[in-house]
Amino acid sequence: MNYTKRHIIFFLLTLSLGISFYLDFFVPKDISVSFAPINPKKSTTVFAGYSSTGNIPEYVINYLQKLKQITPNIVYVTDNPISKKEILKLKPYVNHIIATRHNEYDWGSYKRGYNFITNKNFPAPNTSPLLILANDSALPVAPSFKPILKDMQEKQTDFYGITANQDGIYHIQSHFLILTSKLYTSTEFKNYLNNVKPQTDGLMVASLYEVPFTKYFEDKGYTHGTFIPYENLSYLKLNDKNCYPLTLLTKHKLPLLKMRTFTSRLHVQESRRMLFKWLKQNSHKSYKQLIRHLKQINSPYLKDNRED
Repeated sequence: MNYTKRHIIFFLLTLSLGISFYLDFFVPKDISVSFAPINPKKSTTVFAGYSSTGNIPEYVINYLQKLKQITPNIVYVTDNPISKKEILKLKPYVNHIIATRHNEYDWGSYKRGYNFITNKNFPAPNTSPLLILANDSALPVAPSFKPILKDMQEKQTDFYGITANQDGIYHIQSHFLILTSKLYTSTEFKNYLNNVKPQTDGLMVASLYEVPFTKYFEDKGYTHGTFIPYENLSYLKLNDKNCYPLTLLTKHKLPLLKMRTFTSRLHVQESRRMLFKWLKQNSHKSYKQLIRHLKQINSPYLKDNRED
């Protein structure tokens, strides 16, 4: 009897420890944790992520690796809780993680990351590091982001993006924005971000914060530019030029491919089959990561990934 009791007790203790480990390591939680201090003299990225499961796709880690090459500081902000298992993926690349459901989408994450770094005295006095606002809505296809920085510096703009859109009004798309200290230290910018509020859907967020951003700051006297000038794409019929992903990649060296390309949310005008083929031949690492992600989310567009 004592032998049986000891085994039952041991089993229950082991089970309890296993459950505790599972809950601690695998279950997403709200968290704010630092791995390295922010260097206020160096350029910084605030990266906005979202996952309904809390999992971080492989392409996002690739994205962060490339960002780390141009901005020593990275603050990763999610609009969802996150598990310790996923945090370990981020630890080599980010200085700080903020994870909590806030319902403000990418702009709410930009706001939280921005407030975090400014509370860490970013930028340091008499310095002018860049601030990048980026999110996980794009697949990195370029081997490096250094040409993006070079292009911005040559154009000498106060804020800068990859592509622009004419839906509504002309505006730089906010999945990748580079800001100079002249802009991001201004009272106008601080107020703009801190006026971001919870919204019911991403389209509302875009209409309230992304679309007005360019004109608002242009009217304030700030200059802007894009990696692919909108006027260079006038021969493409639709206002959102991301609807022509193959053209952007082959003729205009697009460094970031919108993930909406592989959903019904973008009216893609070109062959996805040819797009998969191009990615496989020209950006094979990104192609493999994309395929793995599309399999994980059970994308119907995987059927276009074929050689025939």
